[in-house]
Amino acid sequence: MNALLYILPLLVISIIVSIFNKKAGYILFAISSSILLIISIYEYNGVLSFFSIISASVWLLTSIFSIDYDHYGKWLSPLYGLTILGMVLVLYSNNYLLFLAGWEIMTIPAYVAIGLTAKNNRPPFVFMAFGELSTILILTGFVIVKTTSFIYLSTPIPLIVATFGFIIKMGMMPFLVSEWLPIAHGTAPSNFSAILSATITLMGVYGILRMTILTQTIPIGFPLVLVAIGSFSVFFGALYGYVNENTKGILAFSTIENNGAILVALSLYMVAKQLSITSIEHISLITVILYSFAHSIAKTGLFLSAGLQEHQSINYSKKIRNVSIGLVLLASSMSGLLPNIGGVASWLLLENLFMFSYVLHDVISILFIATGAIIAMGEGLATALLVRYITYTSIFQNTREQLSKIKKYPILFSGFIVLILGFTLPYLIYPYKNSAIIFGMLTNSVILTQYYNNTFGGISPLYVVLLITIFSLISYLAFGKPKIRKAETWNNGVNEQAEYTAFAMANNIRQMLKKILRPEEEKFLPTYGLDIFWEYLYKLANDIRRFGKIFAETFINSSISWYIIYIILTLIVLIIVVVMG
Repeated sequence: MNALLYILPLLVISIIVSIFNKKAGYILFAISSSILLIISIYEYNGVLSFFSIISASVWLLTSIFSIDYDHYGKWLSPLYGLTILGMVLVLYSNNYLLFLAGWEIMTIPAYVAIGLTAKNNRPPFVFMAFGELSTILILTGFVIVKTTSFIYLSTPIPLIVATFGFIIKMGMMPFLVSEWLPIAHGTAPSNFSAILSATITLMGVYGILRMTILTQTIPIGFPLVLVAIGSFSVFFGALYGYVNENTKGILAFSTIENNGAILVALSLYMVAKQLSITSIEHISLITVILYSFAHSIAKTGLFLSAGLQEHQSINYSKKIRNVSIGLVLLASSMSGLLPNIGGVASWLLLENLFMFSYVLHDVISILFIATGAIIAMGEGLATALLVRYITYTSIFQNTREQLSKIKKYPILFSGFIVLILGFTLPYLIYPYKNSAIIFGMLTNSVILTQYYNNTFGGISPLYVVLLITIFSLISYLAFGKPKIRKAETWNNGVNEQAEYTAFAMANNIRQMLKKILRPEEEKFLPTYGLDIFWEYLYKLANDIRRFGKIFAETFINSSISWYIIYIILTLIVLIIVVVMG
C-alpha cells in the first residue's frame, strides 16, 4: 500500500496534464511507471510483487512509444492513464471493494478508448459486454466471502466463481476463444492494445493466483477443468492466430494461446498444493511468474510493432527492418526457444505436466500427457504464427522509412529484455539448482525439475547463451561478415513477379483443416478472425429447429393417436427421471 501513496498522486497529475498536453502526459506516465518499477523491486514481499514489476515495465515501454505515436486526438492519453490507474488499484488493493473499484476503473476507460477509435460499434460493445460479465462473476465470488477483507477462505466456492470471471478477462472461455478478445484488442490503438493484452489480461492471472493462495481446500476436479480450458485455448488460439489476416488480430489470438499456457500452470499449482507435492507446487508457481514475464514483455513489443503499420491486413503491411532483431527475439521467446525467458517457461510447463503424470501414475495421468501433447502442438502453431508475423512485417523486403528512436527503442528493448531475463531471472528466483559441475557447465547453472527430492529433468539457459556466443564468435572470426547476393526470381520467363503472400503461407493449414475452418465459405478476408464456434452453434440451432419442425409435422399433426403415444412416452420418461433422481 505504501506504493499507492507515491504513485496515485503522480498518476492523477499525469492524467490531468495529458488532457492539455498528451506528450507531456506520456512523459509523466513513463516517469510514474519508472518510480513504480523501482518501488516494486525495493519493496518486494513475495510472488505477487512480480505482477507490479511486470506491469510497470510494460507501462514504461508503452508510454515511451506513445510519445511519438499518439495521433488519435486529445482523449486517448488521459484514458490510457485512467486504465493504468485502475490496474494499480487492483495490484495494491487490500480488500475486495478496492479491487473491484480498480477492476472497473481499468475496464471503462478502455471501453471508451476502443469506442473512440473503432470504425463501428461492435468492438467496444463486445469488449464492454465481456468486461461486465467478468465483473459480475468476480463480484459474485467476492459476495460469497461475506467480508471485504482478503482473508483465508474455508470454502473454494468464491475461488471457483471468481476464476471464471478472471479467465473471461484473459480471453479464455470454451466456444468464445475466437471472439471477443481479438475483436476488441485488435481494433484498439497499438499502445492501448499493448496494455490490454499485456497487463489487463495479466490482472486476471493475478486475481486467480491471489485467491488461490487464500483458499485452503480446492477440489481436484476444478483445476482439472481449468487444465482442459487452458490446453483448449493454447491449441485453438494458436491455430486461429495462424490463419488470421488482421495484423493485431494475429497477436490477440497469440495472447489467448499464452494465457492458456499460464492457466494450465496455475491449475498445476492448485493440484500440487492440494496433494502437498511441495516441489511441484514451487515449480508451477515459478512457471506462472516466468510465463507472465515472457508473455507481457513480448506482447508489448509485438503490439507496438503493429502500430508501425498503416493497414490492418498483414498482406499489405510495411516491411520495417529497423526493429528486426527485436522482433526476432520476441518471436523466439514466444515460440518457446531457449535461452529466452519464454523458452524456460515453456520447458518448465511441459516438464510439470509429464512429471505429474509420472508421479500420480493413475488414470488421471492420461489427462496430463494429453495436455502436454496438445500444448506442444499449440507451441508449434504459435511458432508458425510468429514466424508469419515477423516475416511479413519486418524480414521480407524493407522500407527506407527511418523510425524515430522513441518508436524504435521500446520494441528493441523488449526483445533484449526477454533474452536477458531468460538467463538471469530463473537463477534469481528458481529454488532448485544443481550445485555440481555437469559436462563442463558452471556451478549452479543447471535448473532442475524434481519431485519428492528426485530429479526429473534439467536445463541450463546460461549454458545455451555461452554456446551460442562462442560458436557465433568463432564463425565470425573464421568467415567474416556474411555476404549476401540478391537475385531476381525466375518465373518461367514471365515478367510478372508474384509475391508469396501471408494468406498463401497459412493456406496449407486452411486446406488441411478445412472441415473445421471451412475456408471455402469465406466470401471475404475476415477482419477480426474466424468465428468457427459461433458458426457451429448456429448450425446446431438450425438443426434443432429443423428437427422440431419435422417432429411437429410428422407426429403432432392433429392425429389423436400420435398425440396419445407422445403423451404416454413423455410421461414414462419423466417417471424414470424422477425415480432415478
